[in-house]
Amino acid sequence: MFLSAIVMMKNRRSITVEQHIGNIFMFSKVANAILFFRLDIRMGLLYLTLCIVFLMTCKPPLYMGPEYIKYFSDKTIDEELERDKRVTWIVEFFANWSSECQSFAPIFADLSLKYNCSGLHFGKVDVGRYTDVSTRYKVSTSPLTKQLPTLILFQGGTETMRRPQIDKKGRAVSWTFSEENVIREFNLNELYQKAKKQSKPREEGPEEPPGLQAAAGHPDGEPKKDK
Repeated sequence: MFLSAIVMMKNRRSITVEQHIGNIFMFSKVANAILFFRLDIRMGLLYLTLCIVFLMTCKPPLYMGPEYIKYFSDKTIDEELERDKRVTWIVEFFANWSSECQSFAPIFADLSLKYNCSGLHFGKVDVGRYTDVSTRYKVSTSPLTKQLPTLILFQGGTETMRRPQIDKKGRAVSWTFSEENVIREFNLNELYQKAKKQSKPREEGPEEPPGLQAAAGHPDGEPKKDK
């Protein structure tokens, strides 16, 4: 009953079916470990060892689908944000080891396909790899952190809002990373319309959302369009 209550509480923040199933399996393993230890400590240790080996060797696959996202490094993020202050950026601070970041990846990619234009860009930076970026932008990368992923809106090169918010005690305020929440909280529809009006027309490519003209993210920065 206790583990069932924990699963239900954990699933409140889940936004995909995969997350729900993953939470159920994770806590089922915990319940099995407890039962094995109660039956025989040697069986419990063996089961625990197998679970650790499984977690270390069988990591969930990274999202490799279409997207229109620019990937930053520690050396390019500041330069890109300051390059043209007419451009609005929505940047995701993520870590590959975070299951929440992996679950949010296809959602953020879909948003980039729908809303990217010459005046509204989407970016990502791996704060698990570039720890100085996490320090600079005050995004915790602790294994127990609730700040991954973090979405920050930059307008005129300056941060104007972020989710999740950080309270006065430095703790992340719980927030669900669903597509509907991102669109509503960041006013993406309004941002998109303003960006189209204020930015100069591109010399190449349409002003409408790229839709199926997707780009696969490239770790060195420039997005690569699928043909």
